[in-house]
Parts: sequence; C-alpha cells; structure tokens
Amino acid sequence: MTTVILAEKPDQARSYMDGLGIKYKGKANHGEGKTFLDNRTIVVSAAGHLIELCEPEKYDEEYKDRDNMEILPLIPGRFEYLIRKNASSLFNTIKKNVESADRIIVATDKDNEGAAIAHNILRFTRSLKYKKIQRAYPSALNKTAVVRQFKHIEPIDQTWRNAQAAAARSRADWLIGMNLSRLYTHQLKLLGINNNFAIGRVTSAVLNLICQWYQEIEDFQEQPVYELKGGTVIHGQKVIFSTPIKYIGKPGTDRNDVENKRGYARLLKEHGLIPKGMLMGTVKVVNSDIKEKQPPILMTKGDLYREMSRVYGWSQSRSQKVMQENYEQGYQTYPRTDSGLITQYMYDYLHDGFDKYLEAIGMAGKFERYEYPPEKLKRYLTTEESAGAHMAIIPTEQIMTKESNVTDDQRLMYEVVVRKSLTILLKPYKYVSNQLGVMVNDVPFTAKNSGMLDNGWKEILLPSKSSKKRSQAKNSNSDQEQPVLDFSQYVQAGQQIKLAVGHKASKTKPLPPLKTIQIYDKGGLMEKAYKYVEDEKYAKILRESNGIGTSATRDQAMASLIAKNYVSVDSKDVITVTPEGWLINHLLQGSEVNSPLLTAKWEEEYKLIEKGQAKPNDLITATAKMIFNEFHRVDDTWNPESIKQYYASKSTAFNKDLSVGACPKCGADVIFDKDKRNKGKYDCYKCTNDECTFRVFSHFSNKNVSATEFSKLLKGSPTKKYTKIESKSGRTYDARFTLHYDNVKDQYKLRIYKEKQAY
Repeated sequence: MTTVILAEKPDQARSYMDGLGIKYKGKANHGEGKTFLDNRTIVVSAAGHLIELCEPEKYDEEYKDRDNMEILPLIPGRFEYLIRKNASSLFNTIKKNVESADRIIVATDKDNEGAAIAHNILRFTRSLKYKKIQRAYPSALNKTAVVRQFKHIEPIDQTWRNAQAAAARSRADWLIGMNLSRLYTHQLKLLGINNNFAIGRVTSAVLNLICQWYQEIEDFQEQPVYELKGGTVIHGQKVIFSTPIKYIGKPGTDRNDVENKRGYARLLKEHGLIPKGMLMGTVKVVNSDIKEKQPPILMTKGDLYREMSRVYGWSQSRSQKVMQENYEQGYQTYPRTDSGLITQYMYDYLHDGFDKYLEAIGMAGKFERYEYPPEKLKRYLTTEESAGAHMAIIPTEQIMTKESNVTDDQRLMYEVVVRKSLTILLKPYKYVSNQLGVMVNDVPFTAKNSGMLDNGWKEILLPSKSSKKRSQAKNSNSDQEQPVLDFSQYVQAGQQIKLAVGHKASKTKPLPPLKTIQIYDKGGLMEKAYKYVEDEKYAKILRESNGIGTSATRDQAMASLIAKNYVSVDSKDVITVTPEGWLINHLLQGSEVNSPLLTAKWEEEYKLIEKGQAKPNDLITATAKMIFNEFHRVDDTWNPESIKQYYASKSTAFNKDLSVGACPKCGADVIFDKDKRNKGKYDCYKCTNDECTFRVFSHFSNKNVSATEFSKLLKGSPTKKYTKIESKSGRTYDARFTLHYDNVKDQYKLRIYKEKQAY
C-alpha cells in the first residue's frame, strides 16, 4: 500500500520527512520511506499555488491589447487554469506519485488557501474522484508535533468546501483586477497620467481607509476643551477628582474666546455649580478592592509584529523574516495565524517544559510555575477541530539551546515568544484599586488610584523601548511618587466633604500620521473596518470576521499598496499617500470596490459556501453585475478637467512635503526618487518639473548622500565628511561632496574633494 502526503511548501515537506523518519538529500522537495502511516509513504511538495487562473489573453488574443475597451468587461463563462510558469517540474513529480497512491493525505496549511492549493493540484491530476483522500493539520514542524498530528487524520469534506470558498474569492478578485485595472489605467492614460493603476478589492478598501484618516487630519480644526475638576486634601495628600462635565468650543477658536467661555459657564449653571470657590458634596462611594488580572491570550502573527516593535523597534518585514526562519527550523509554531488560542496538548508541553524554556532564555529558577483552575484556563484553549486555520504562536517542543545554529535575531524573537507563552503559567497580576465618589448636586466627582501588589505574569515580559527611557528618566528624578491612598481609611459613605472647584483647559488634537502597524495590527484600521459600514447587518458580519483580511494576510495588503506606488513608507514607518493613491481613491468614491461593505458581503457568501449552502457562481454573478455597474458609473461621471486638476493639486502638495530643496535649473522642488525596479541601483534626486532634466544619483561608490546632506548641496554648501570612500584601486579616502555644473553636458554632478588619503 502507498500513502502520498501533499505538503504546501518544500520546507514543510522536509519537516514532514524529518518527523516521519524519511531520508532525503539536501533541499529535496520529495522523498519516500516506510512509516507508521504505510509501508511506502511518499512526501511530495507544492510551492504555494502551482495552479493559477489564466491571463485574459488565454481566452482570446484580442485581450493582449490593454487599451481596447470595446472588448471589456471580460466575464468568462468558464474560468481557465494553468500550471504556473516554472512549476511544471514540481507538478509532474506530484502527478507521478499521486497516480500510484492508494491514499492521499492533504497536509497543506489549514486555511482556505491551503485547501485551494491541494484541490487544484489534485483536480489537475484527476485524483479527486478516484483516490481515497484524507486531511492532516500539522501546525508545527518539529518532530513530535509532526508525528502526533499525522496520527490524527480527518475527513477531507470540509477542506473541499473551504477550497470552493477560496475559488470563489480568487475568481471574483480576478474579475475586479483584470477589468477595472485596465479601465482606469486606460482612462487616465488618455489624460496624460501614465501609471499602472491596479484595482483590487482589499487594497482599494485599505487605501480608502488610509485616505479617510489623512483627510480627517487635513480637515481638522482645533477646538478648545473645558473640563470641570475638583480637589481636596485627605490625610495630607492632595486628591484630584474628575467629572463628566466637559464643554467643547467652536472649531477654529481658542480657549479665550468669549462665546466659548459663556457656553462653559452656562453648562456649569445648569448643574448648579459655581466657577470658583468651594463646593460641598456627599460621599456616595468609597472602596478599596484587591483585584487580579490574568494574562491575555497568546500571540497571533499581528501580536508578534507588535511585540517585536514594542520591545526592539523592529519593522514588520524584519519580524516576518525571522518568524518564518524560526518556524522552518522547528522552534516556533506556524506564523501566519489569526488565533491566540492553543490546544490542551500544547498547554501540556509548555507546562511540562516550563523549566527548560526558562533555562533557554537565561532565566532558570527565576519563576515558579502556577496553574490556573480549569474554569480560568479554558479561555486560552481550543480543540483542534475548532481551532480555525492555526493556533497561537508559541515555542515548539524543540528547545533553542546555546548550541543551536541560529542568528541573533532568531534568539531575540524566540525569547519574546517564550516569555509571552509562559505568562499563562505564572501567577496573576495583583493590584489594589481605590475609589472615592462624591456627589455635588447631580454631578459625580470621582477620584481613583491603584497600586501593584504582585507583578505576577507581567514580571516575565520585556520592557518596551520607550518604557526603558522613561525608567531612566524617572530614576534620575529625585522627586518621590506619592503613596497609594486608601480612601476608606479616612472617609465614610454619607460624609460631607468640601471640594475646591478646578478647571482644565486644553484643546482637541488631530489624528497622528499613520504607521503601517496601525493598518494590520490587532485593533488597527483593517480589523476595525466595520466602523465604516453603516448597514448594521454587514457591520456585524465584518466585526465577527475580524474586519478586512486576517492578521495572517493584512501585512500583504500593505506591501501591495507600497508596490503599486499608492503609498510610501519612510524610515520611521510613517505612511504617506502618493498622488497616484489619492487619485485612484478619489475616482473610486461612490464605487462598491473600495468599500469595506463589499468584503462584508463576500464574507457572508464565503460562510454559506463553506457550509454547502451556496455555490461559488453566486458570488461570481454578483461580482460581474458590480463590474458592469462600475463601467457605467465611469461613463456617467468621468470629468477629465476635474480629474487633472485634482491630480495636479495632490502632486504639488506631495512634492512640497518631500522636497529637499529648490532645483538649481528651474526652481521647482527636488525630491528623492527610489528605484524600486533595480533594488536602488539608480536611486537619485530629481526635479519634479517634467520638462526639467535635473537629476543626480544619490550614491557615489560605496556611499549614499542622504536627503539632509543633499539639501545642503542645493543651498550651495558642501556635505559632511564621508569616510572610507572606496576608490577603483581598492584604497579608501575621506571627502566632502559639492554640486558641480558641467557646462558642456548641461548637467549637475557630485564633485569630490579628497581630504585625507588612507594607505
């Protein structure tokens, strides 16, 4: 008998072979041997989606002409697929082996895409109807996990329903991308705006959310804020009370505006309060409670991004690379997860290996293991059947030791993952919470304070970069913090006390510039997209499905926006919308395509398809109708002059923000132009005036001139001294740069003055 295991990726296949004891050579993507599954067990691997939807020209040669609008929209009666370019060898290996199989075990990732990868491959090999097919869901790649999970084989039925949902999504997305990208690119090309204006359901919706955020910043008008406070002294300690009394003044005015002050005074008068002096109040609430707080559930992919950013300031791309390395080497569970829960088995091995994990991060003997009672532990647990695509990111049973051949970055992340995972095996955080509530007329005055009694599980977590700085500043400050005051020791309910009237004047603040982590992080724009959906039914669907995308895929949407040049991200992770981004978002206003509502409707269809209550063609039909409507909408609303003016205004503002100085040839703004196509080889500073030829490459030999230094050049000053510049002979020298105009060639270039020769 022969069993064939289908893996999603080569590294996954090799881990399966390691776990099952199948020998292979080097970077092999398949192998066979005798295992507990069968006397002849063969592991084969895909490399993601081997089978893809065809390009439009495969349906008809006419579609090669991307400017031919007469033949659009393209709505295939039957969607065609082909084997991905350069993937024939992998596919043929799979086909050859599954043809000889008595049983096929699908062991791709446990999500809709993993299901679709397997379904398409086995459909192309004609195995779906004629082979016994089962499912395995390995969530970690260490040997123990692989063996255990291949002993828990499940039926394939639900996987194929998930594959149908994935097929519906990919086909509907294909229709949007292929039709609307061509439509908008062509229409804008006729206006002299040349770019590849790609349209996509997820990316367009995310871009819309980003633009709304920045539009709110642009439209922001400062408003004064007046708040009523109270104050008294208890046991020699000053106590400040807050109240719900708050008055927000008119936009564009300040706190000294007479009308604002009158409005605040009227609000006080309505509650029988005076603007100055003392008030007599009655104590209604006074208590002191000792409370406990359990650790939060464990980490998803987005959580780990945030934690690495919090502790070390890592970028998303750096974290993504390292978490994949730790997964592939068997030290961490699967990274692309949207769940913070673990199974009982995973909890048990964390529990049993508690001391070993502490030793691995240099904390041996520093903590005592604690066990939460079942009713409190259950919030962290799930069953394998209901775990969704994956489970939380935790260390595997394979311990990373001092001898492990890993990078420093891998160790840093592993420590963060271990510390976070062990929180559920440490005592709860314990603190005292004190509250004093005083009623003056109908207005509650409330004072609160709290103090830590036992740091519990929080003790194992690493501090953030910002808290380290605050701690250093605090230690250098001689002022002592006031002790936590237990009000119940000095005040009783029903007692009358005097409060001094106080006022806090402040002003509203605009939203801060967006950072990428605010897009895909837990609680970020993509997860909270339901707030932008007015229909309660679909807002609920989007909320229950955790917004647009998952924490496992949201970072891809952000990367796509950057690649499409709709947004740029600086070294501090701050997002800026490009003129192209503003333009395409402007043109899509009024369309379903860039609304989170569309994703909510699709989510509803996915669930029905997964349950077998709807067919993929239902979603395709609805998408086709939407595309026809979009073509008609563009015909009805297209205004060339208005569009060109909008794009010009956004380009001017964008260039002004990015300007490093005035062009020495024409006076327009000079900006840094990133060469994405050649990985920075031709990075340069260029004039924003299309008719101007000013362009200077930003690098010289092994050095790059920063925007700050190039700004000096444009003002006629030399740059700072650059050290160890490499010459063609291999020697190095130090030099400053100046900007030199070549009269013969009519161009500017860097001129170098050598100041110190090194031998």
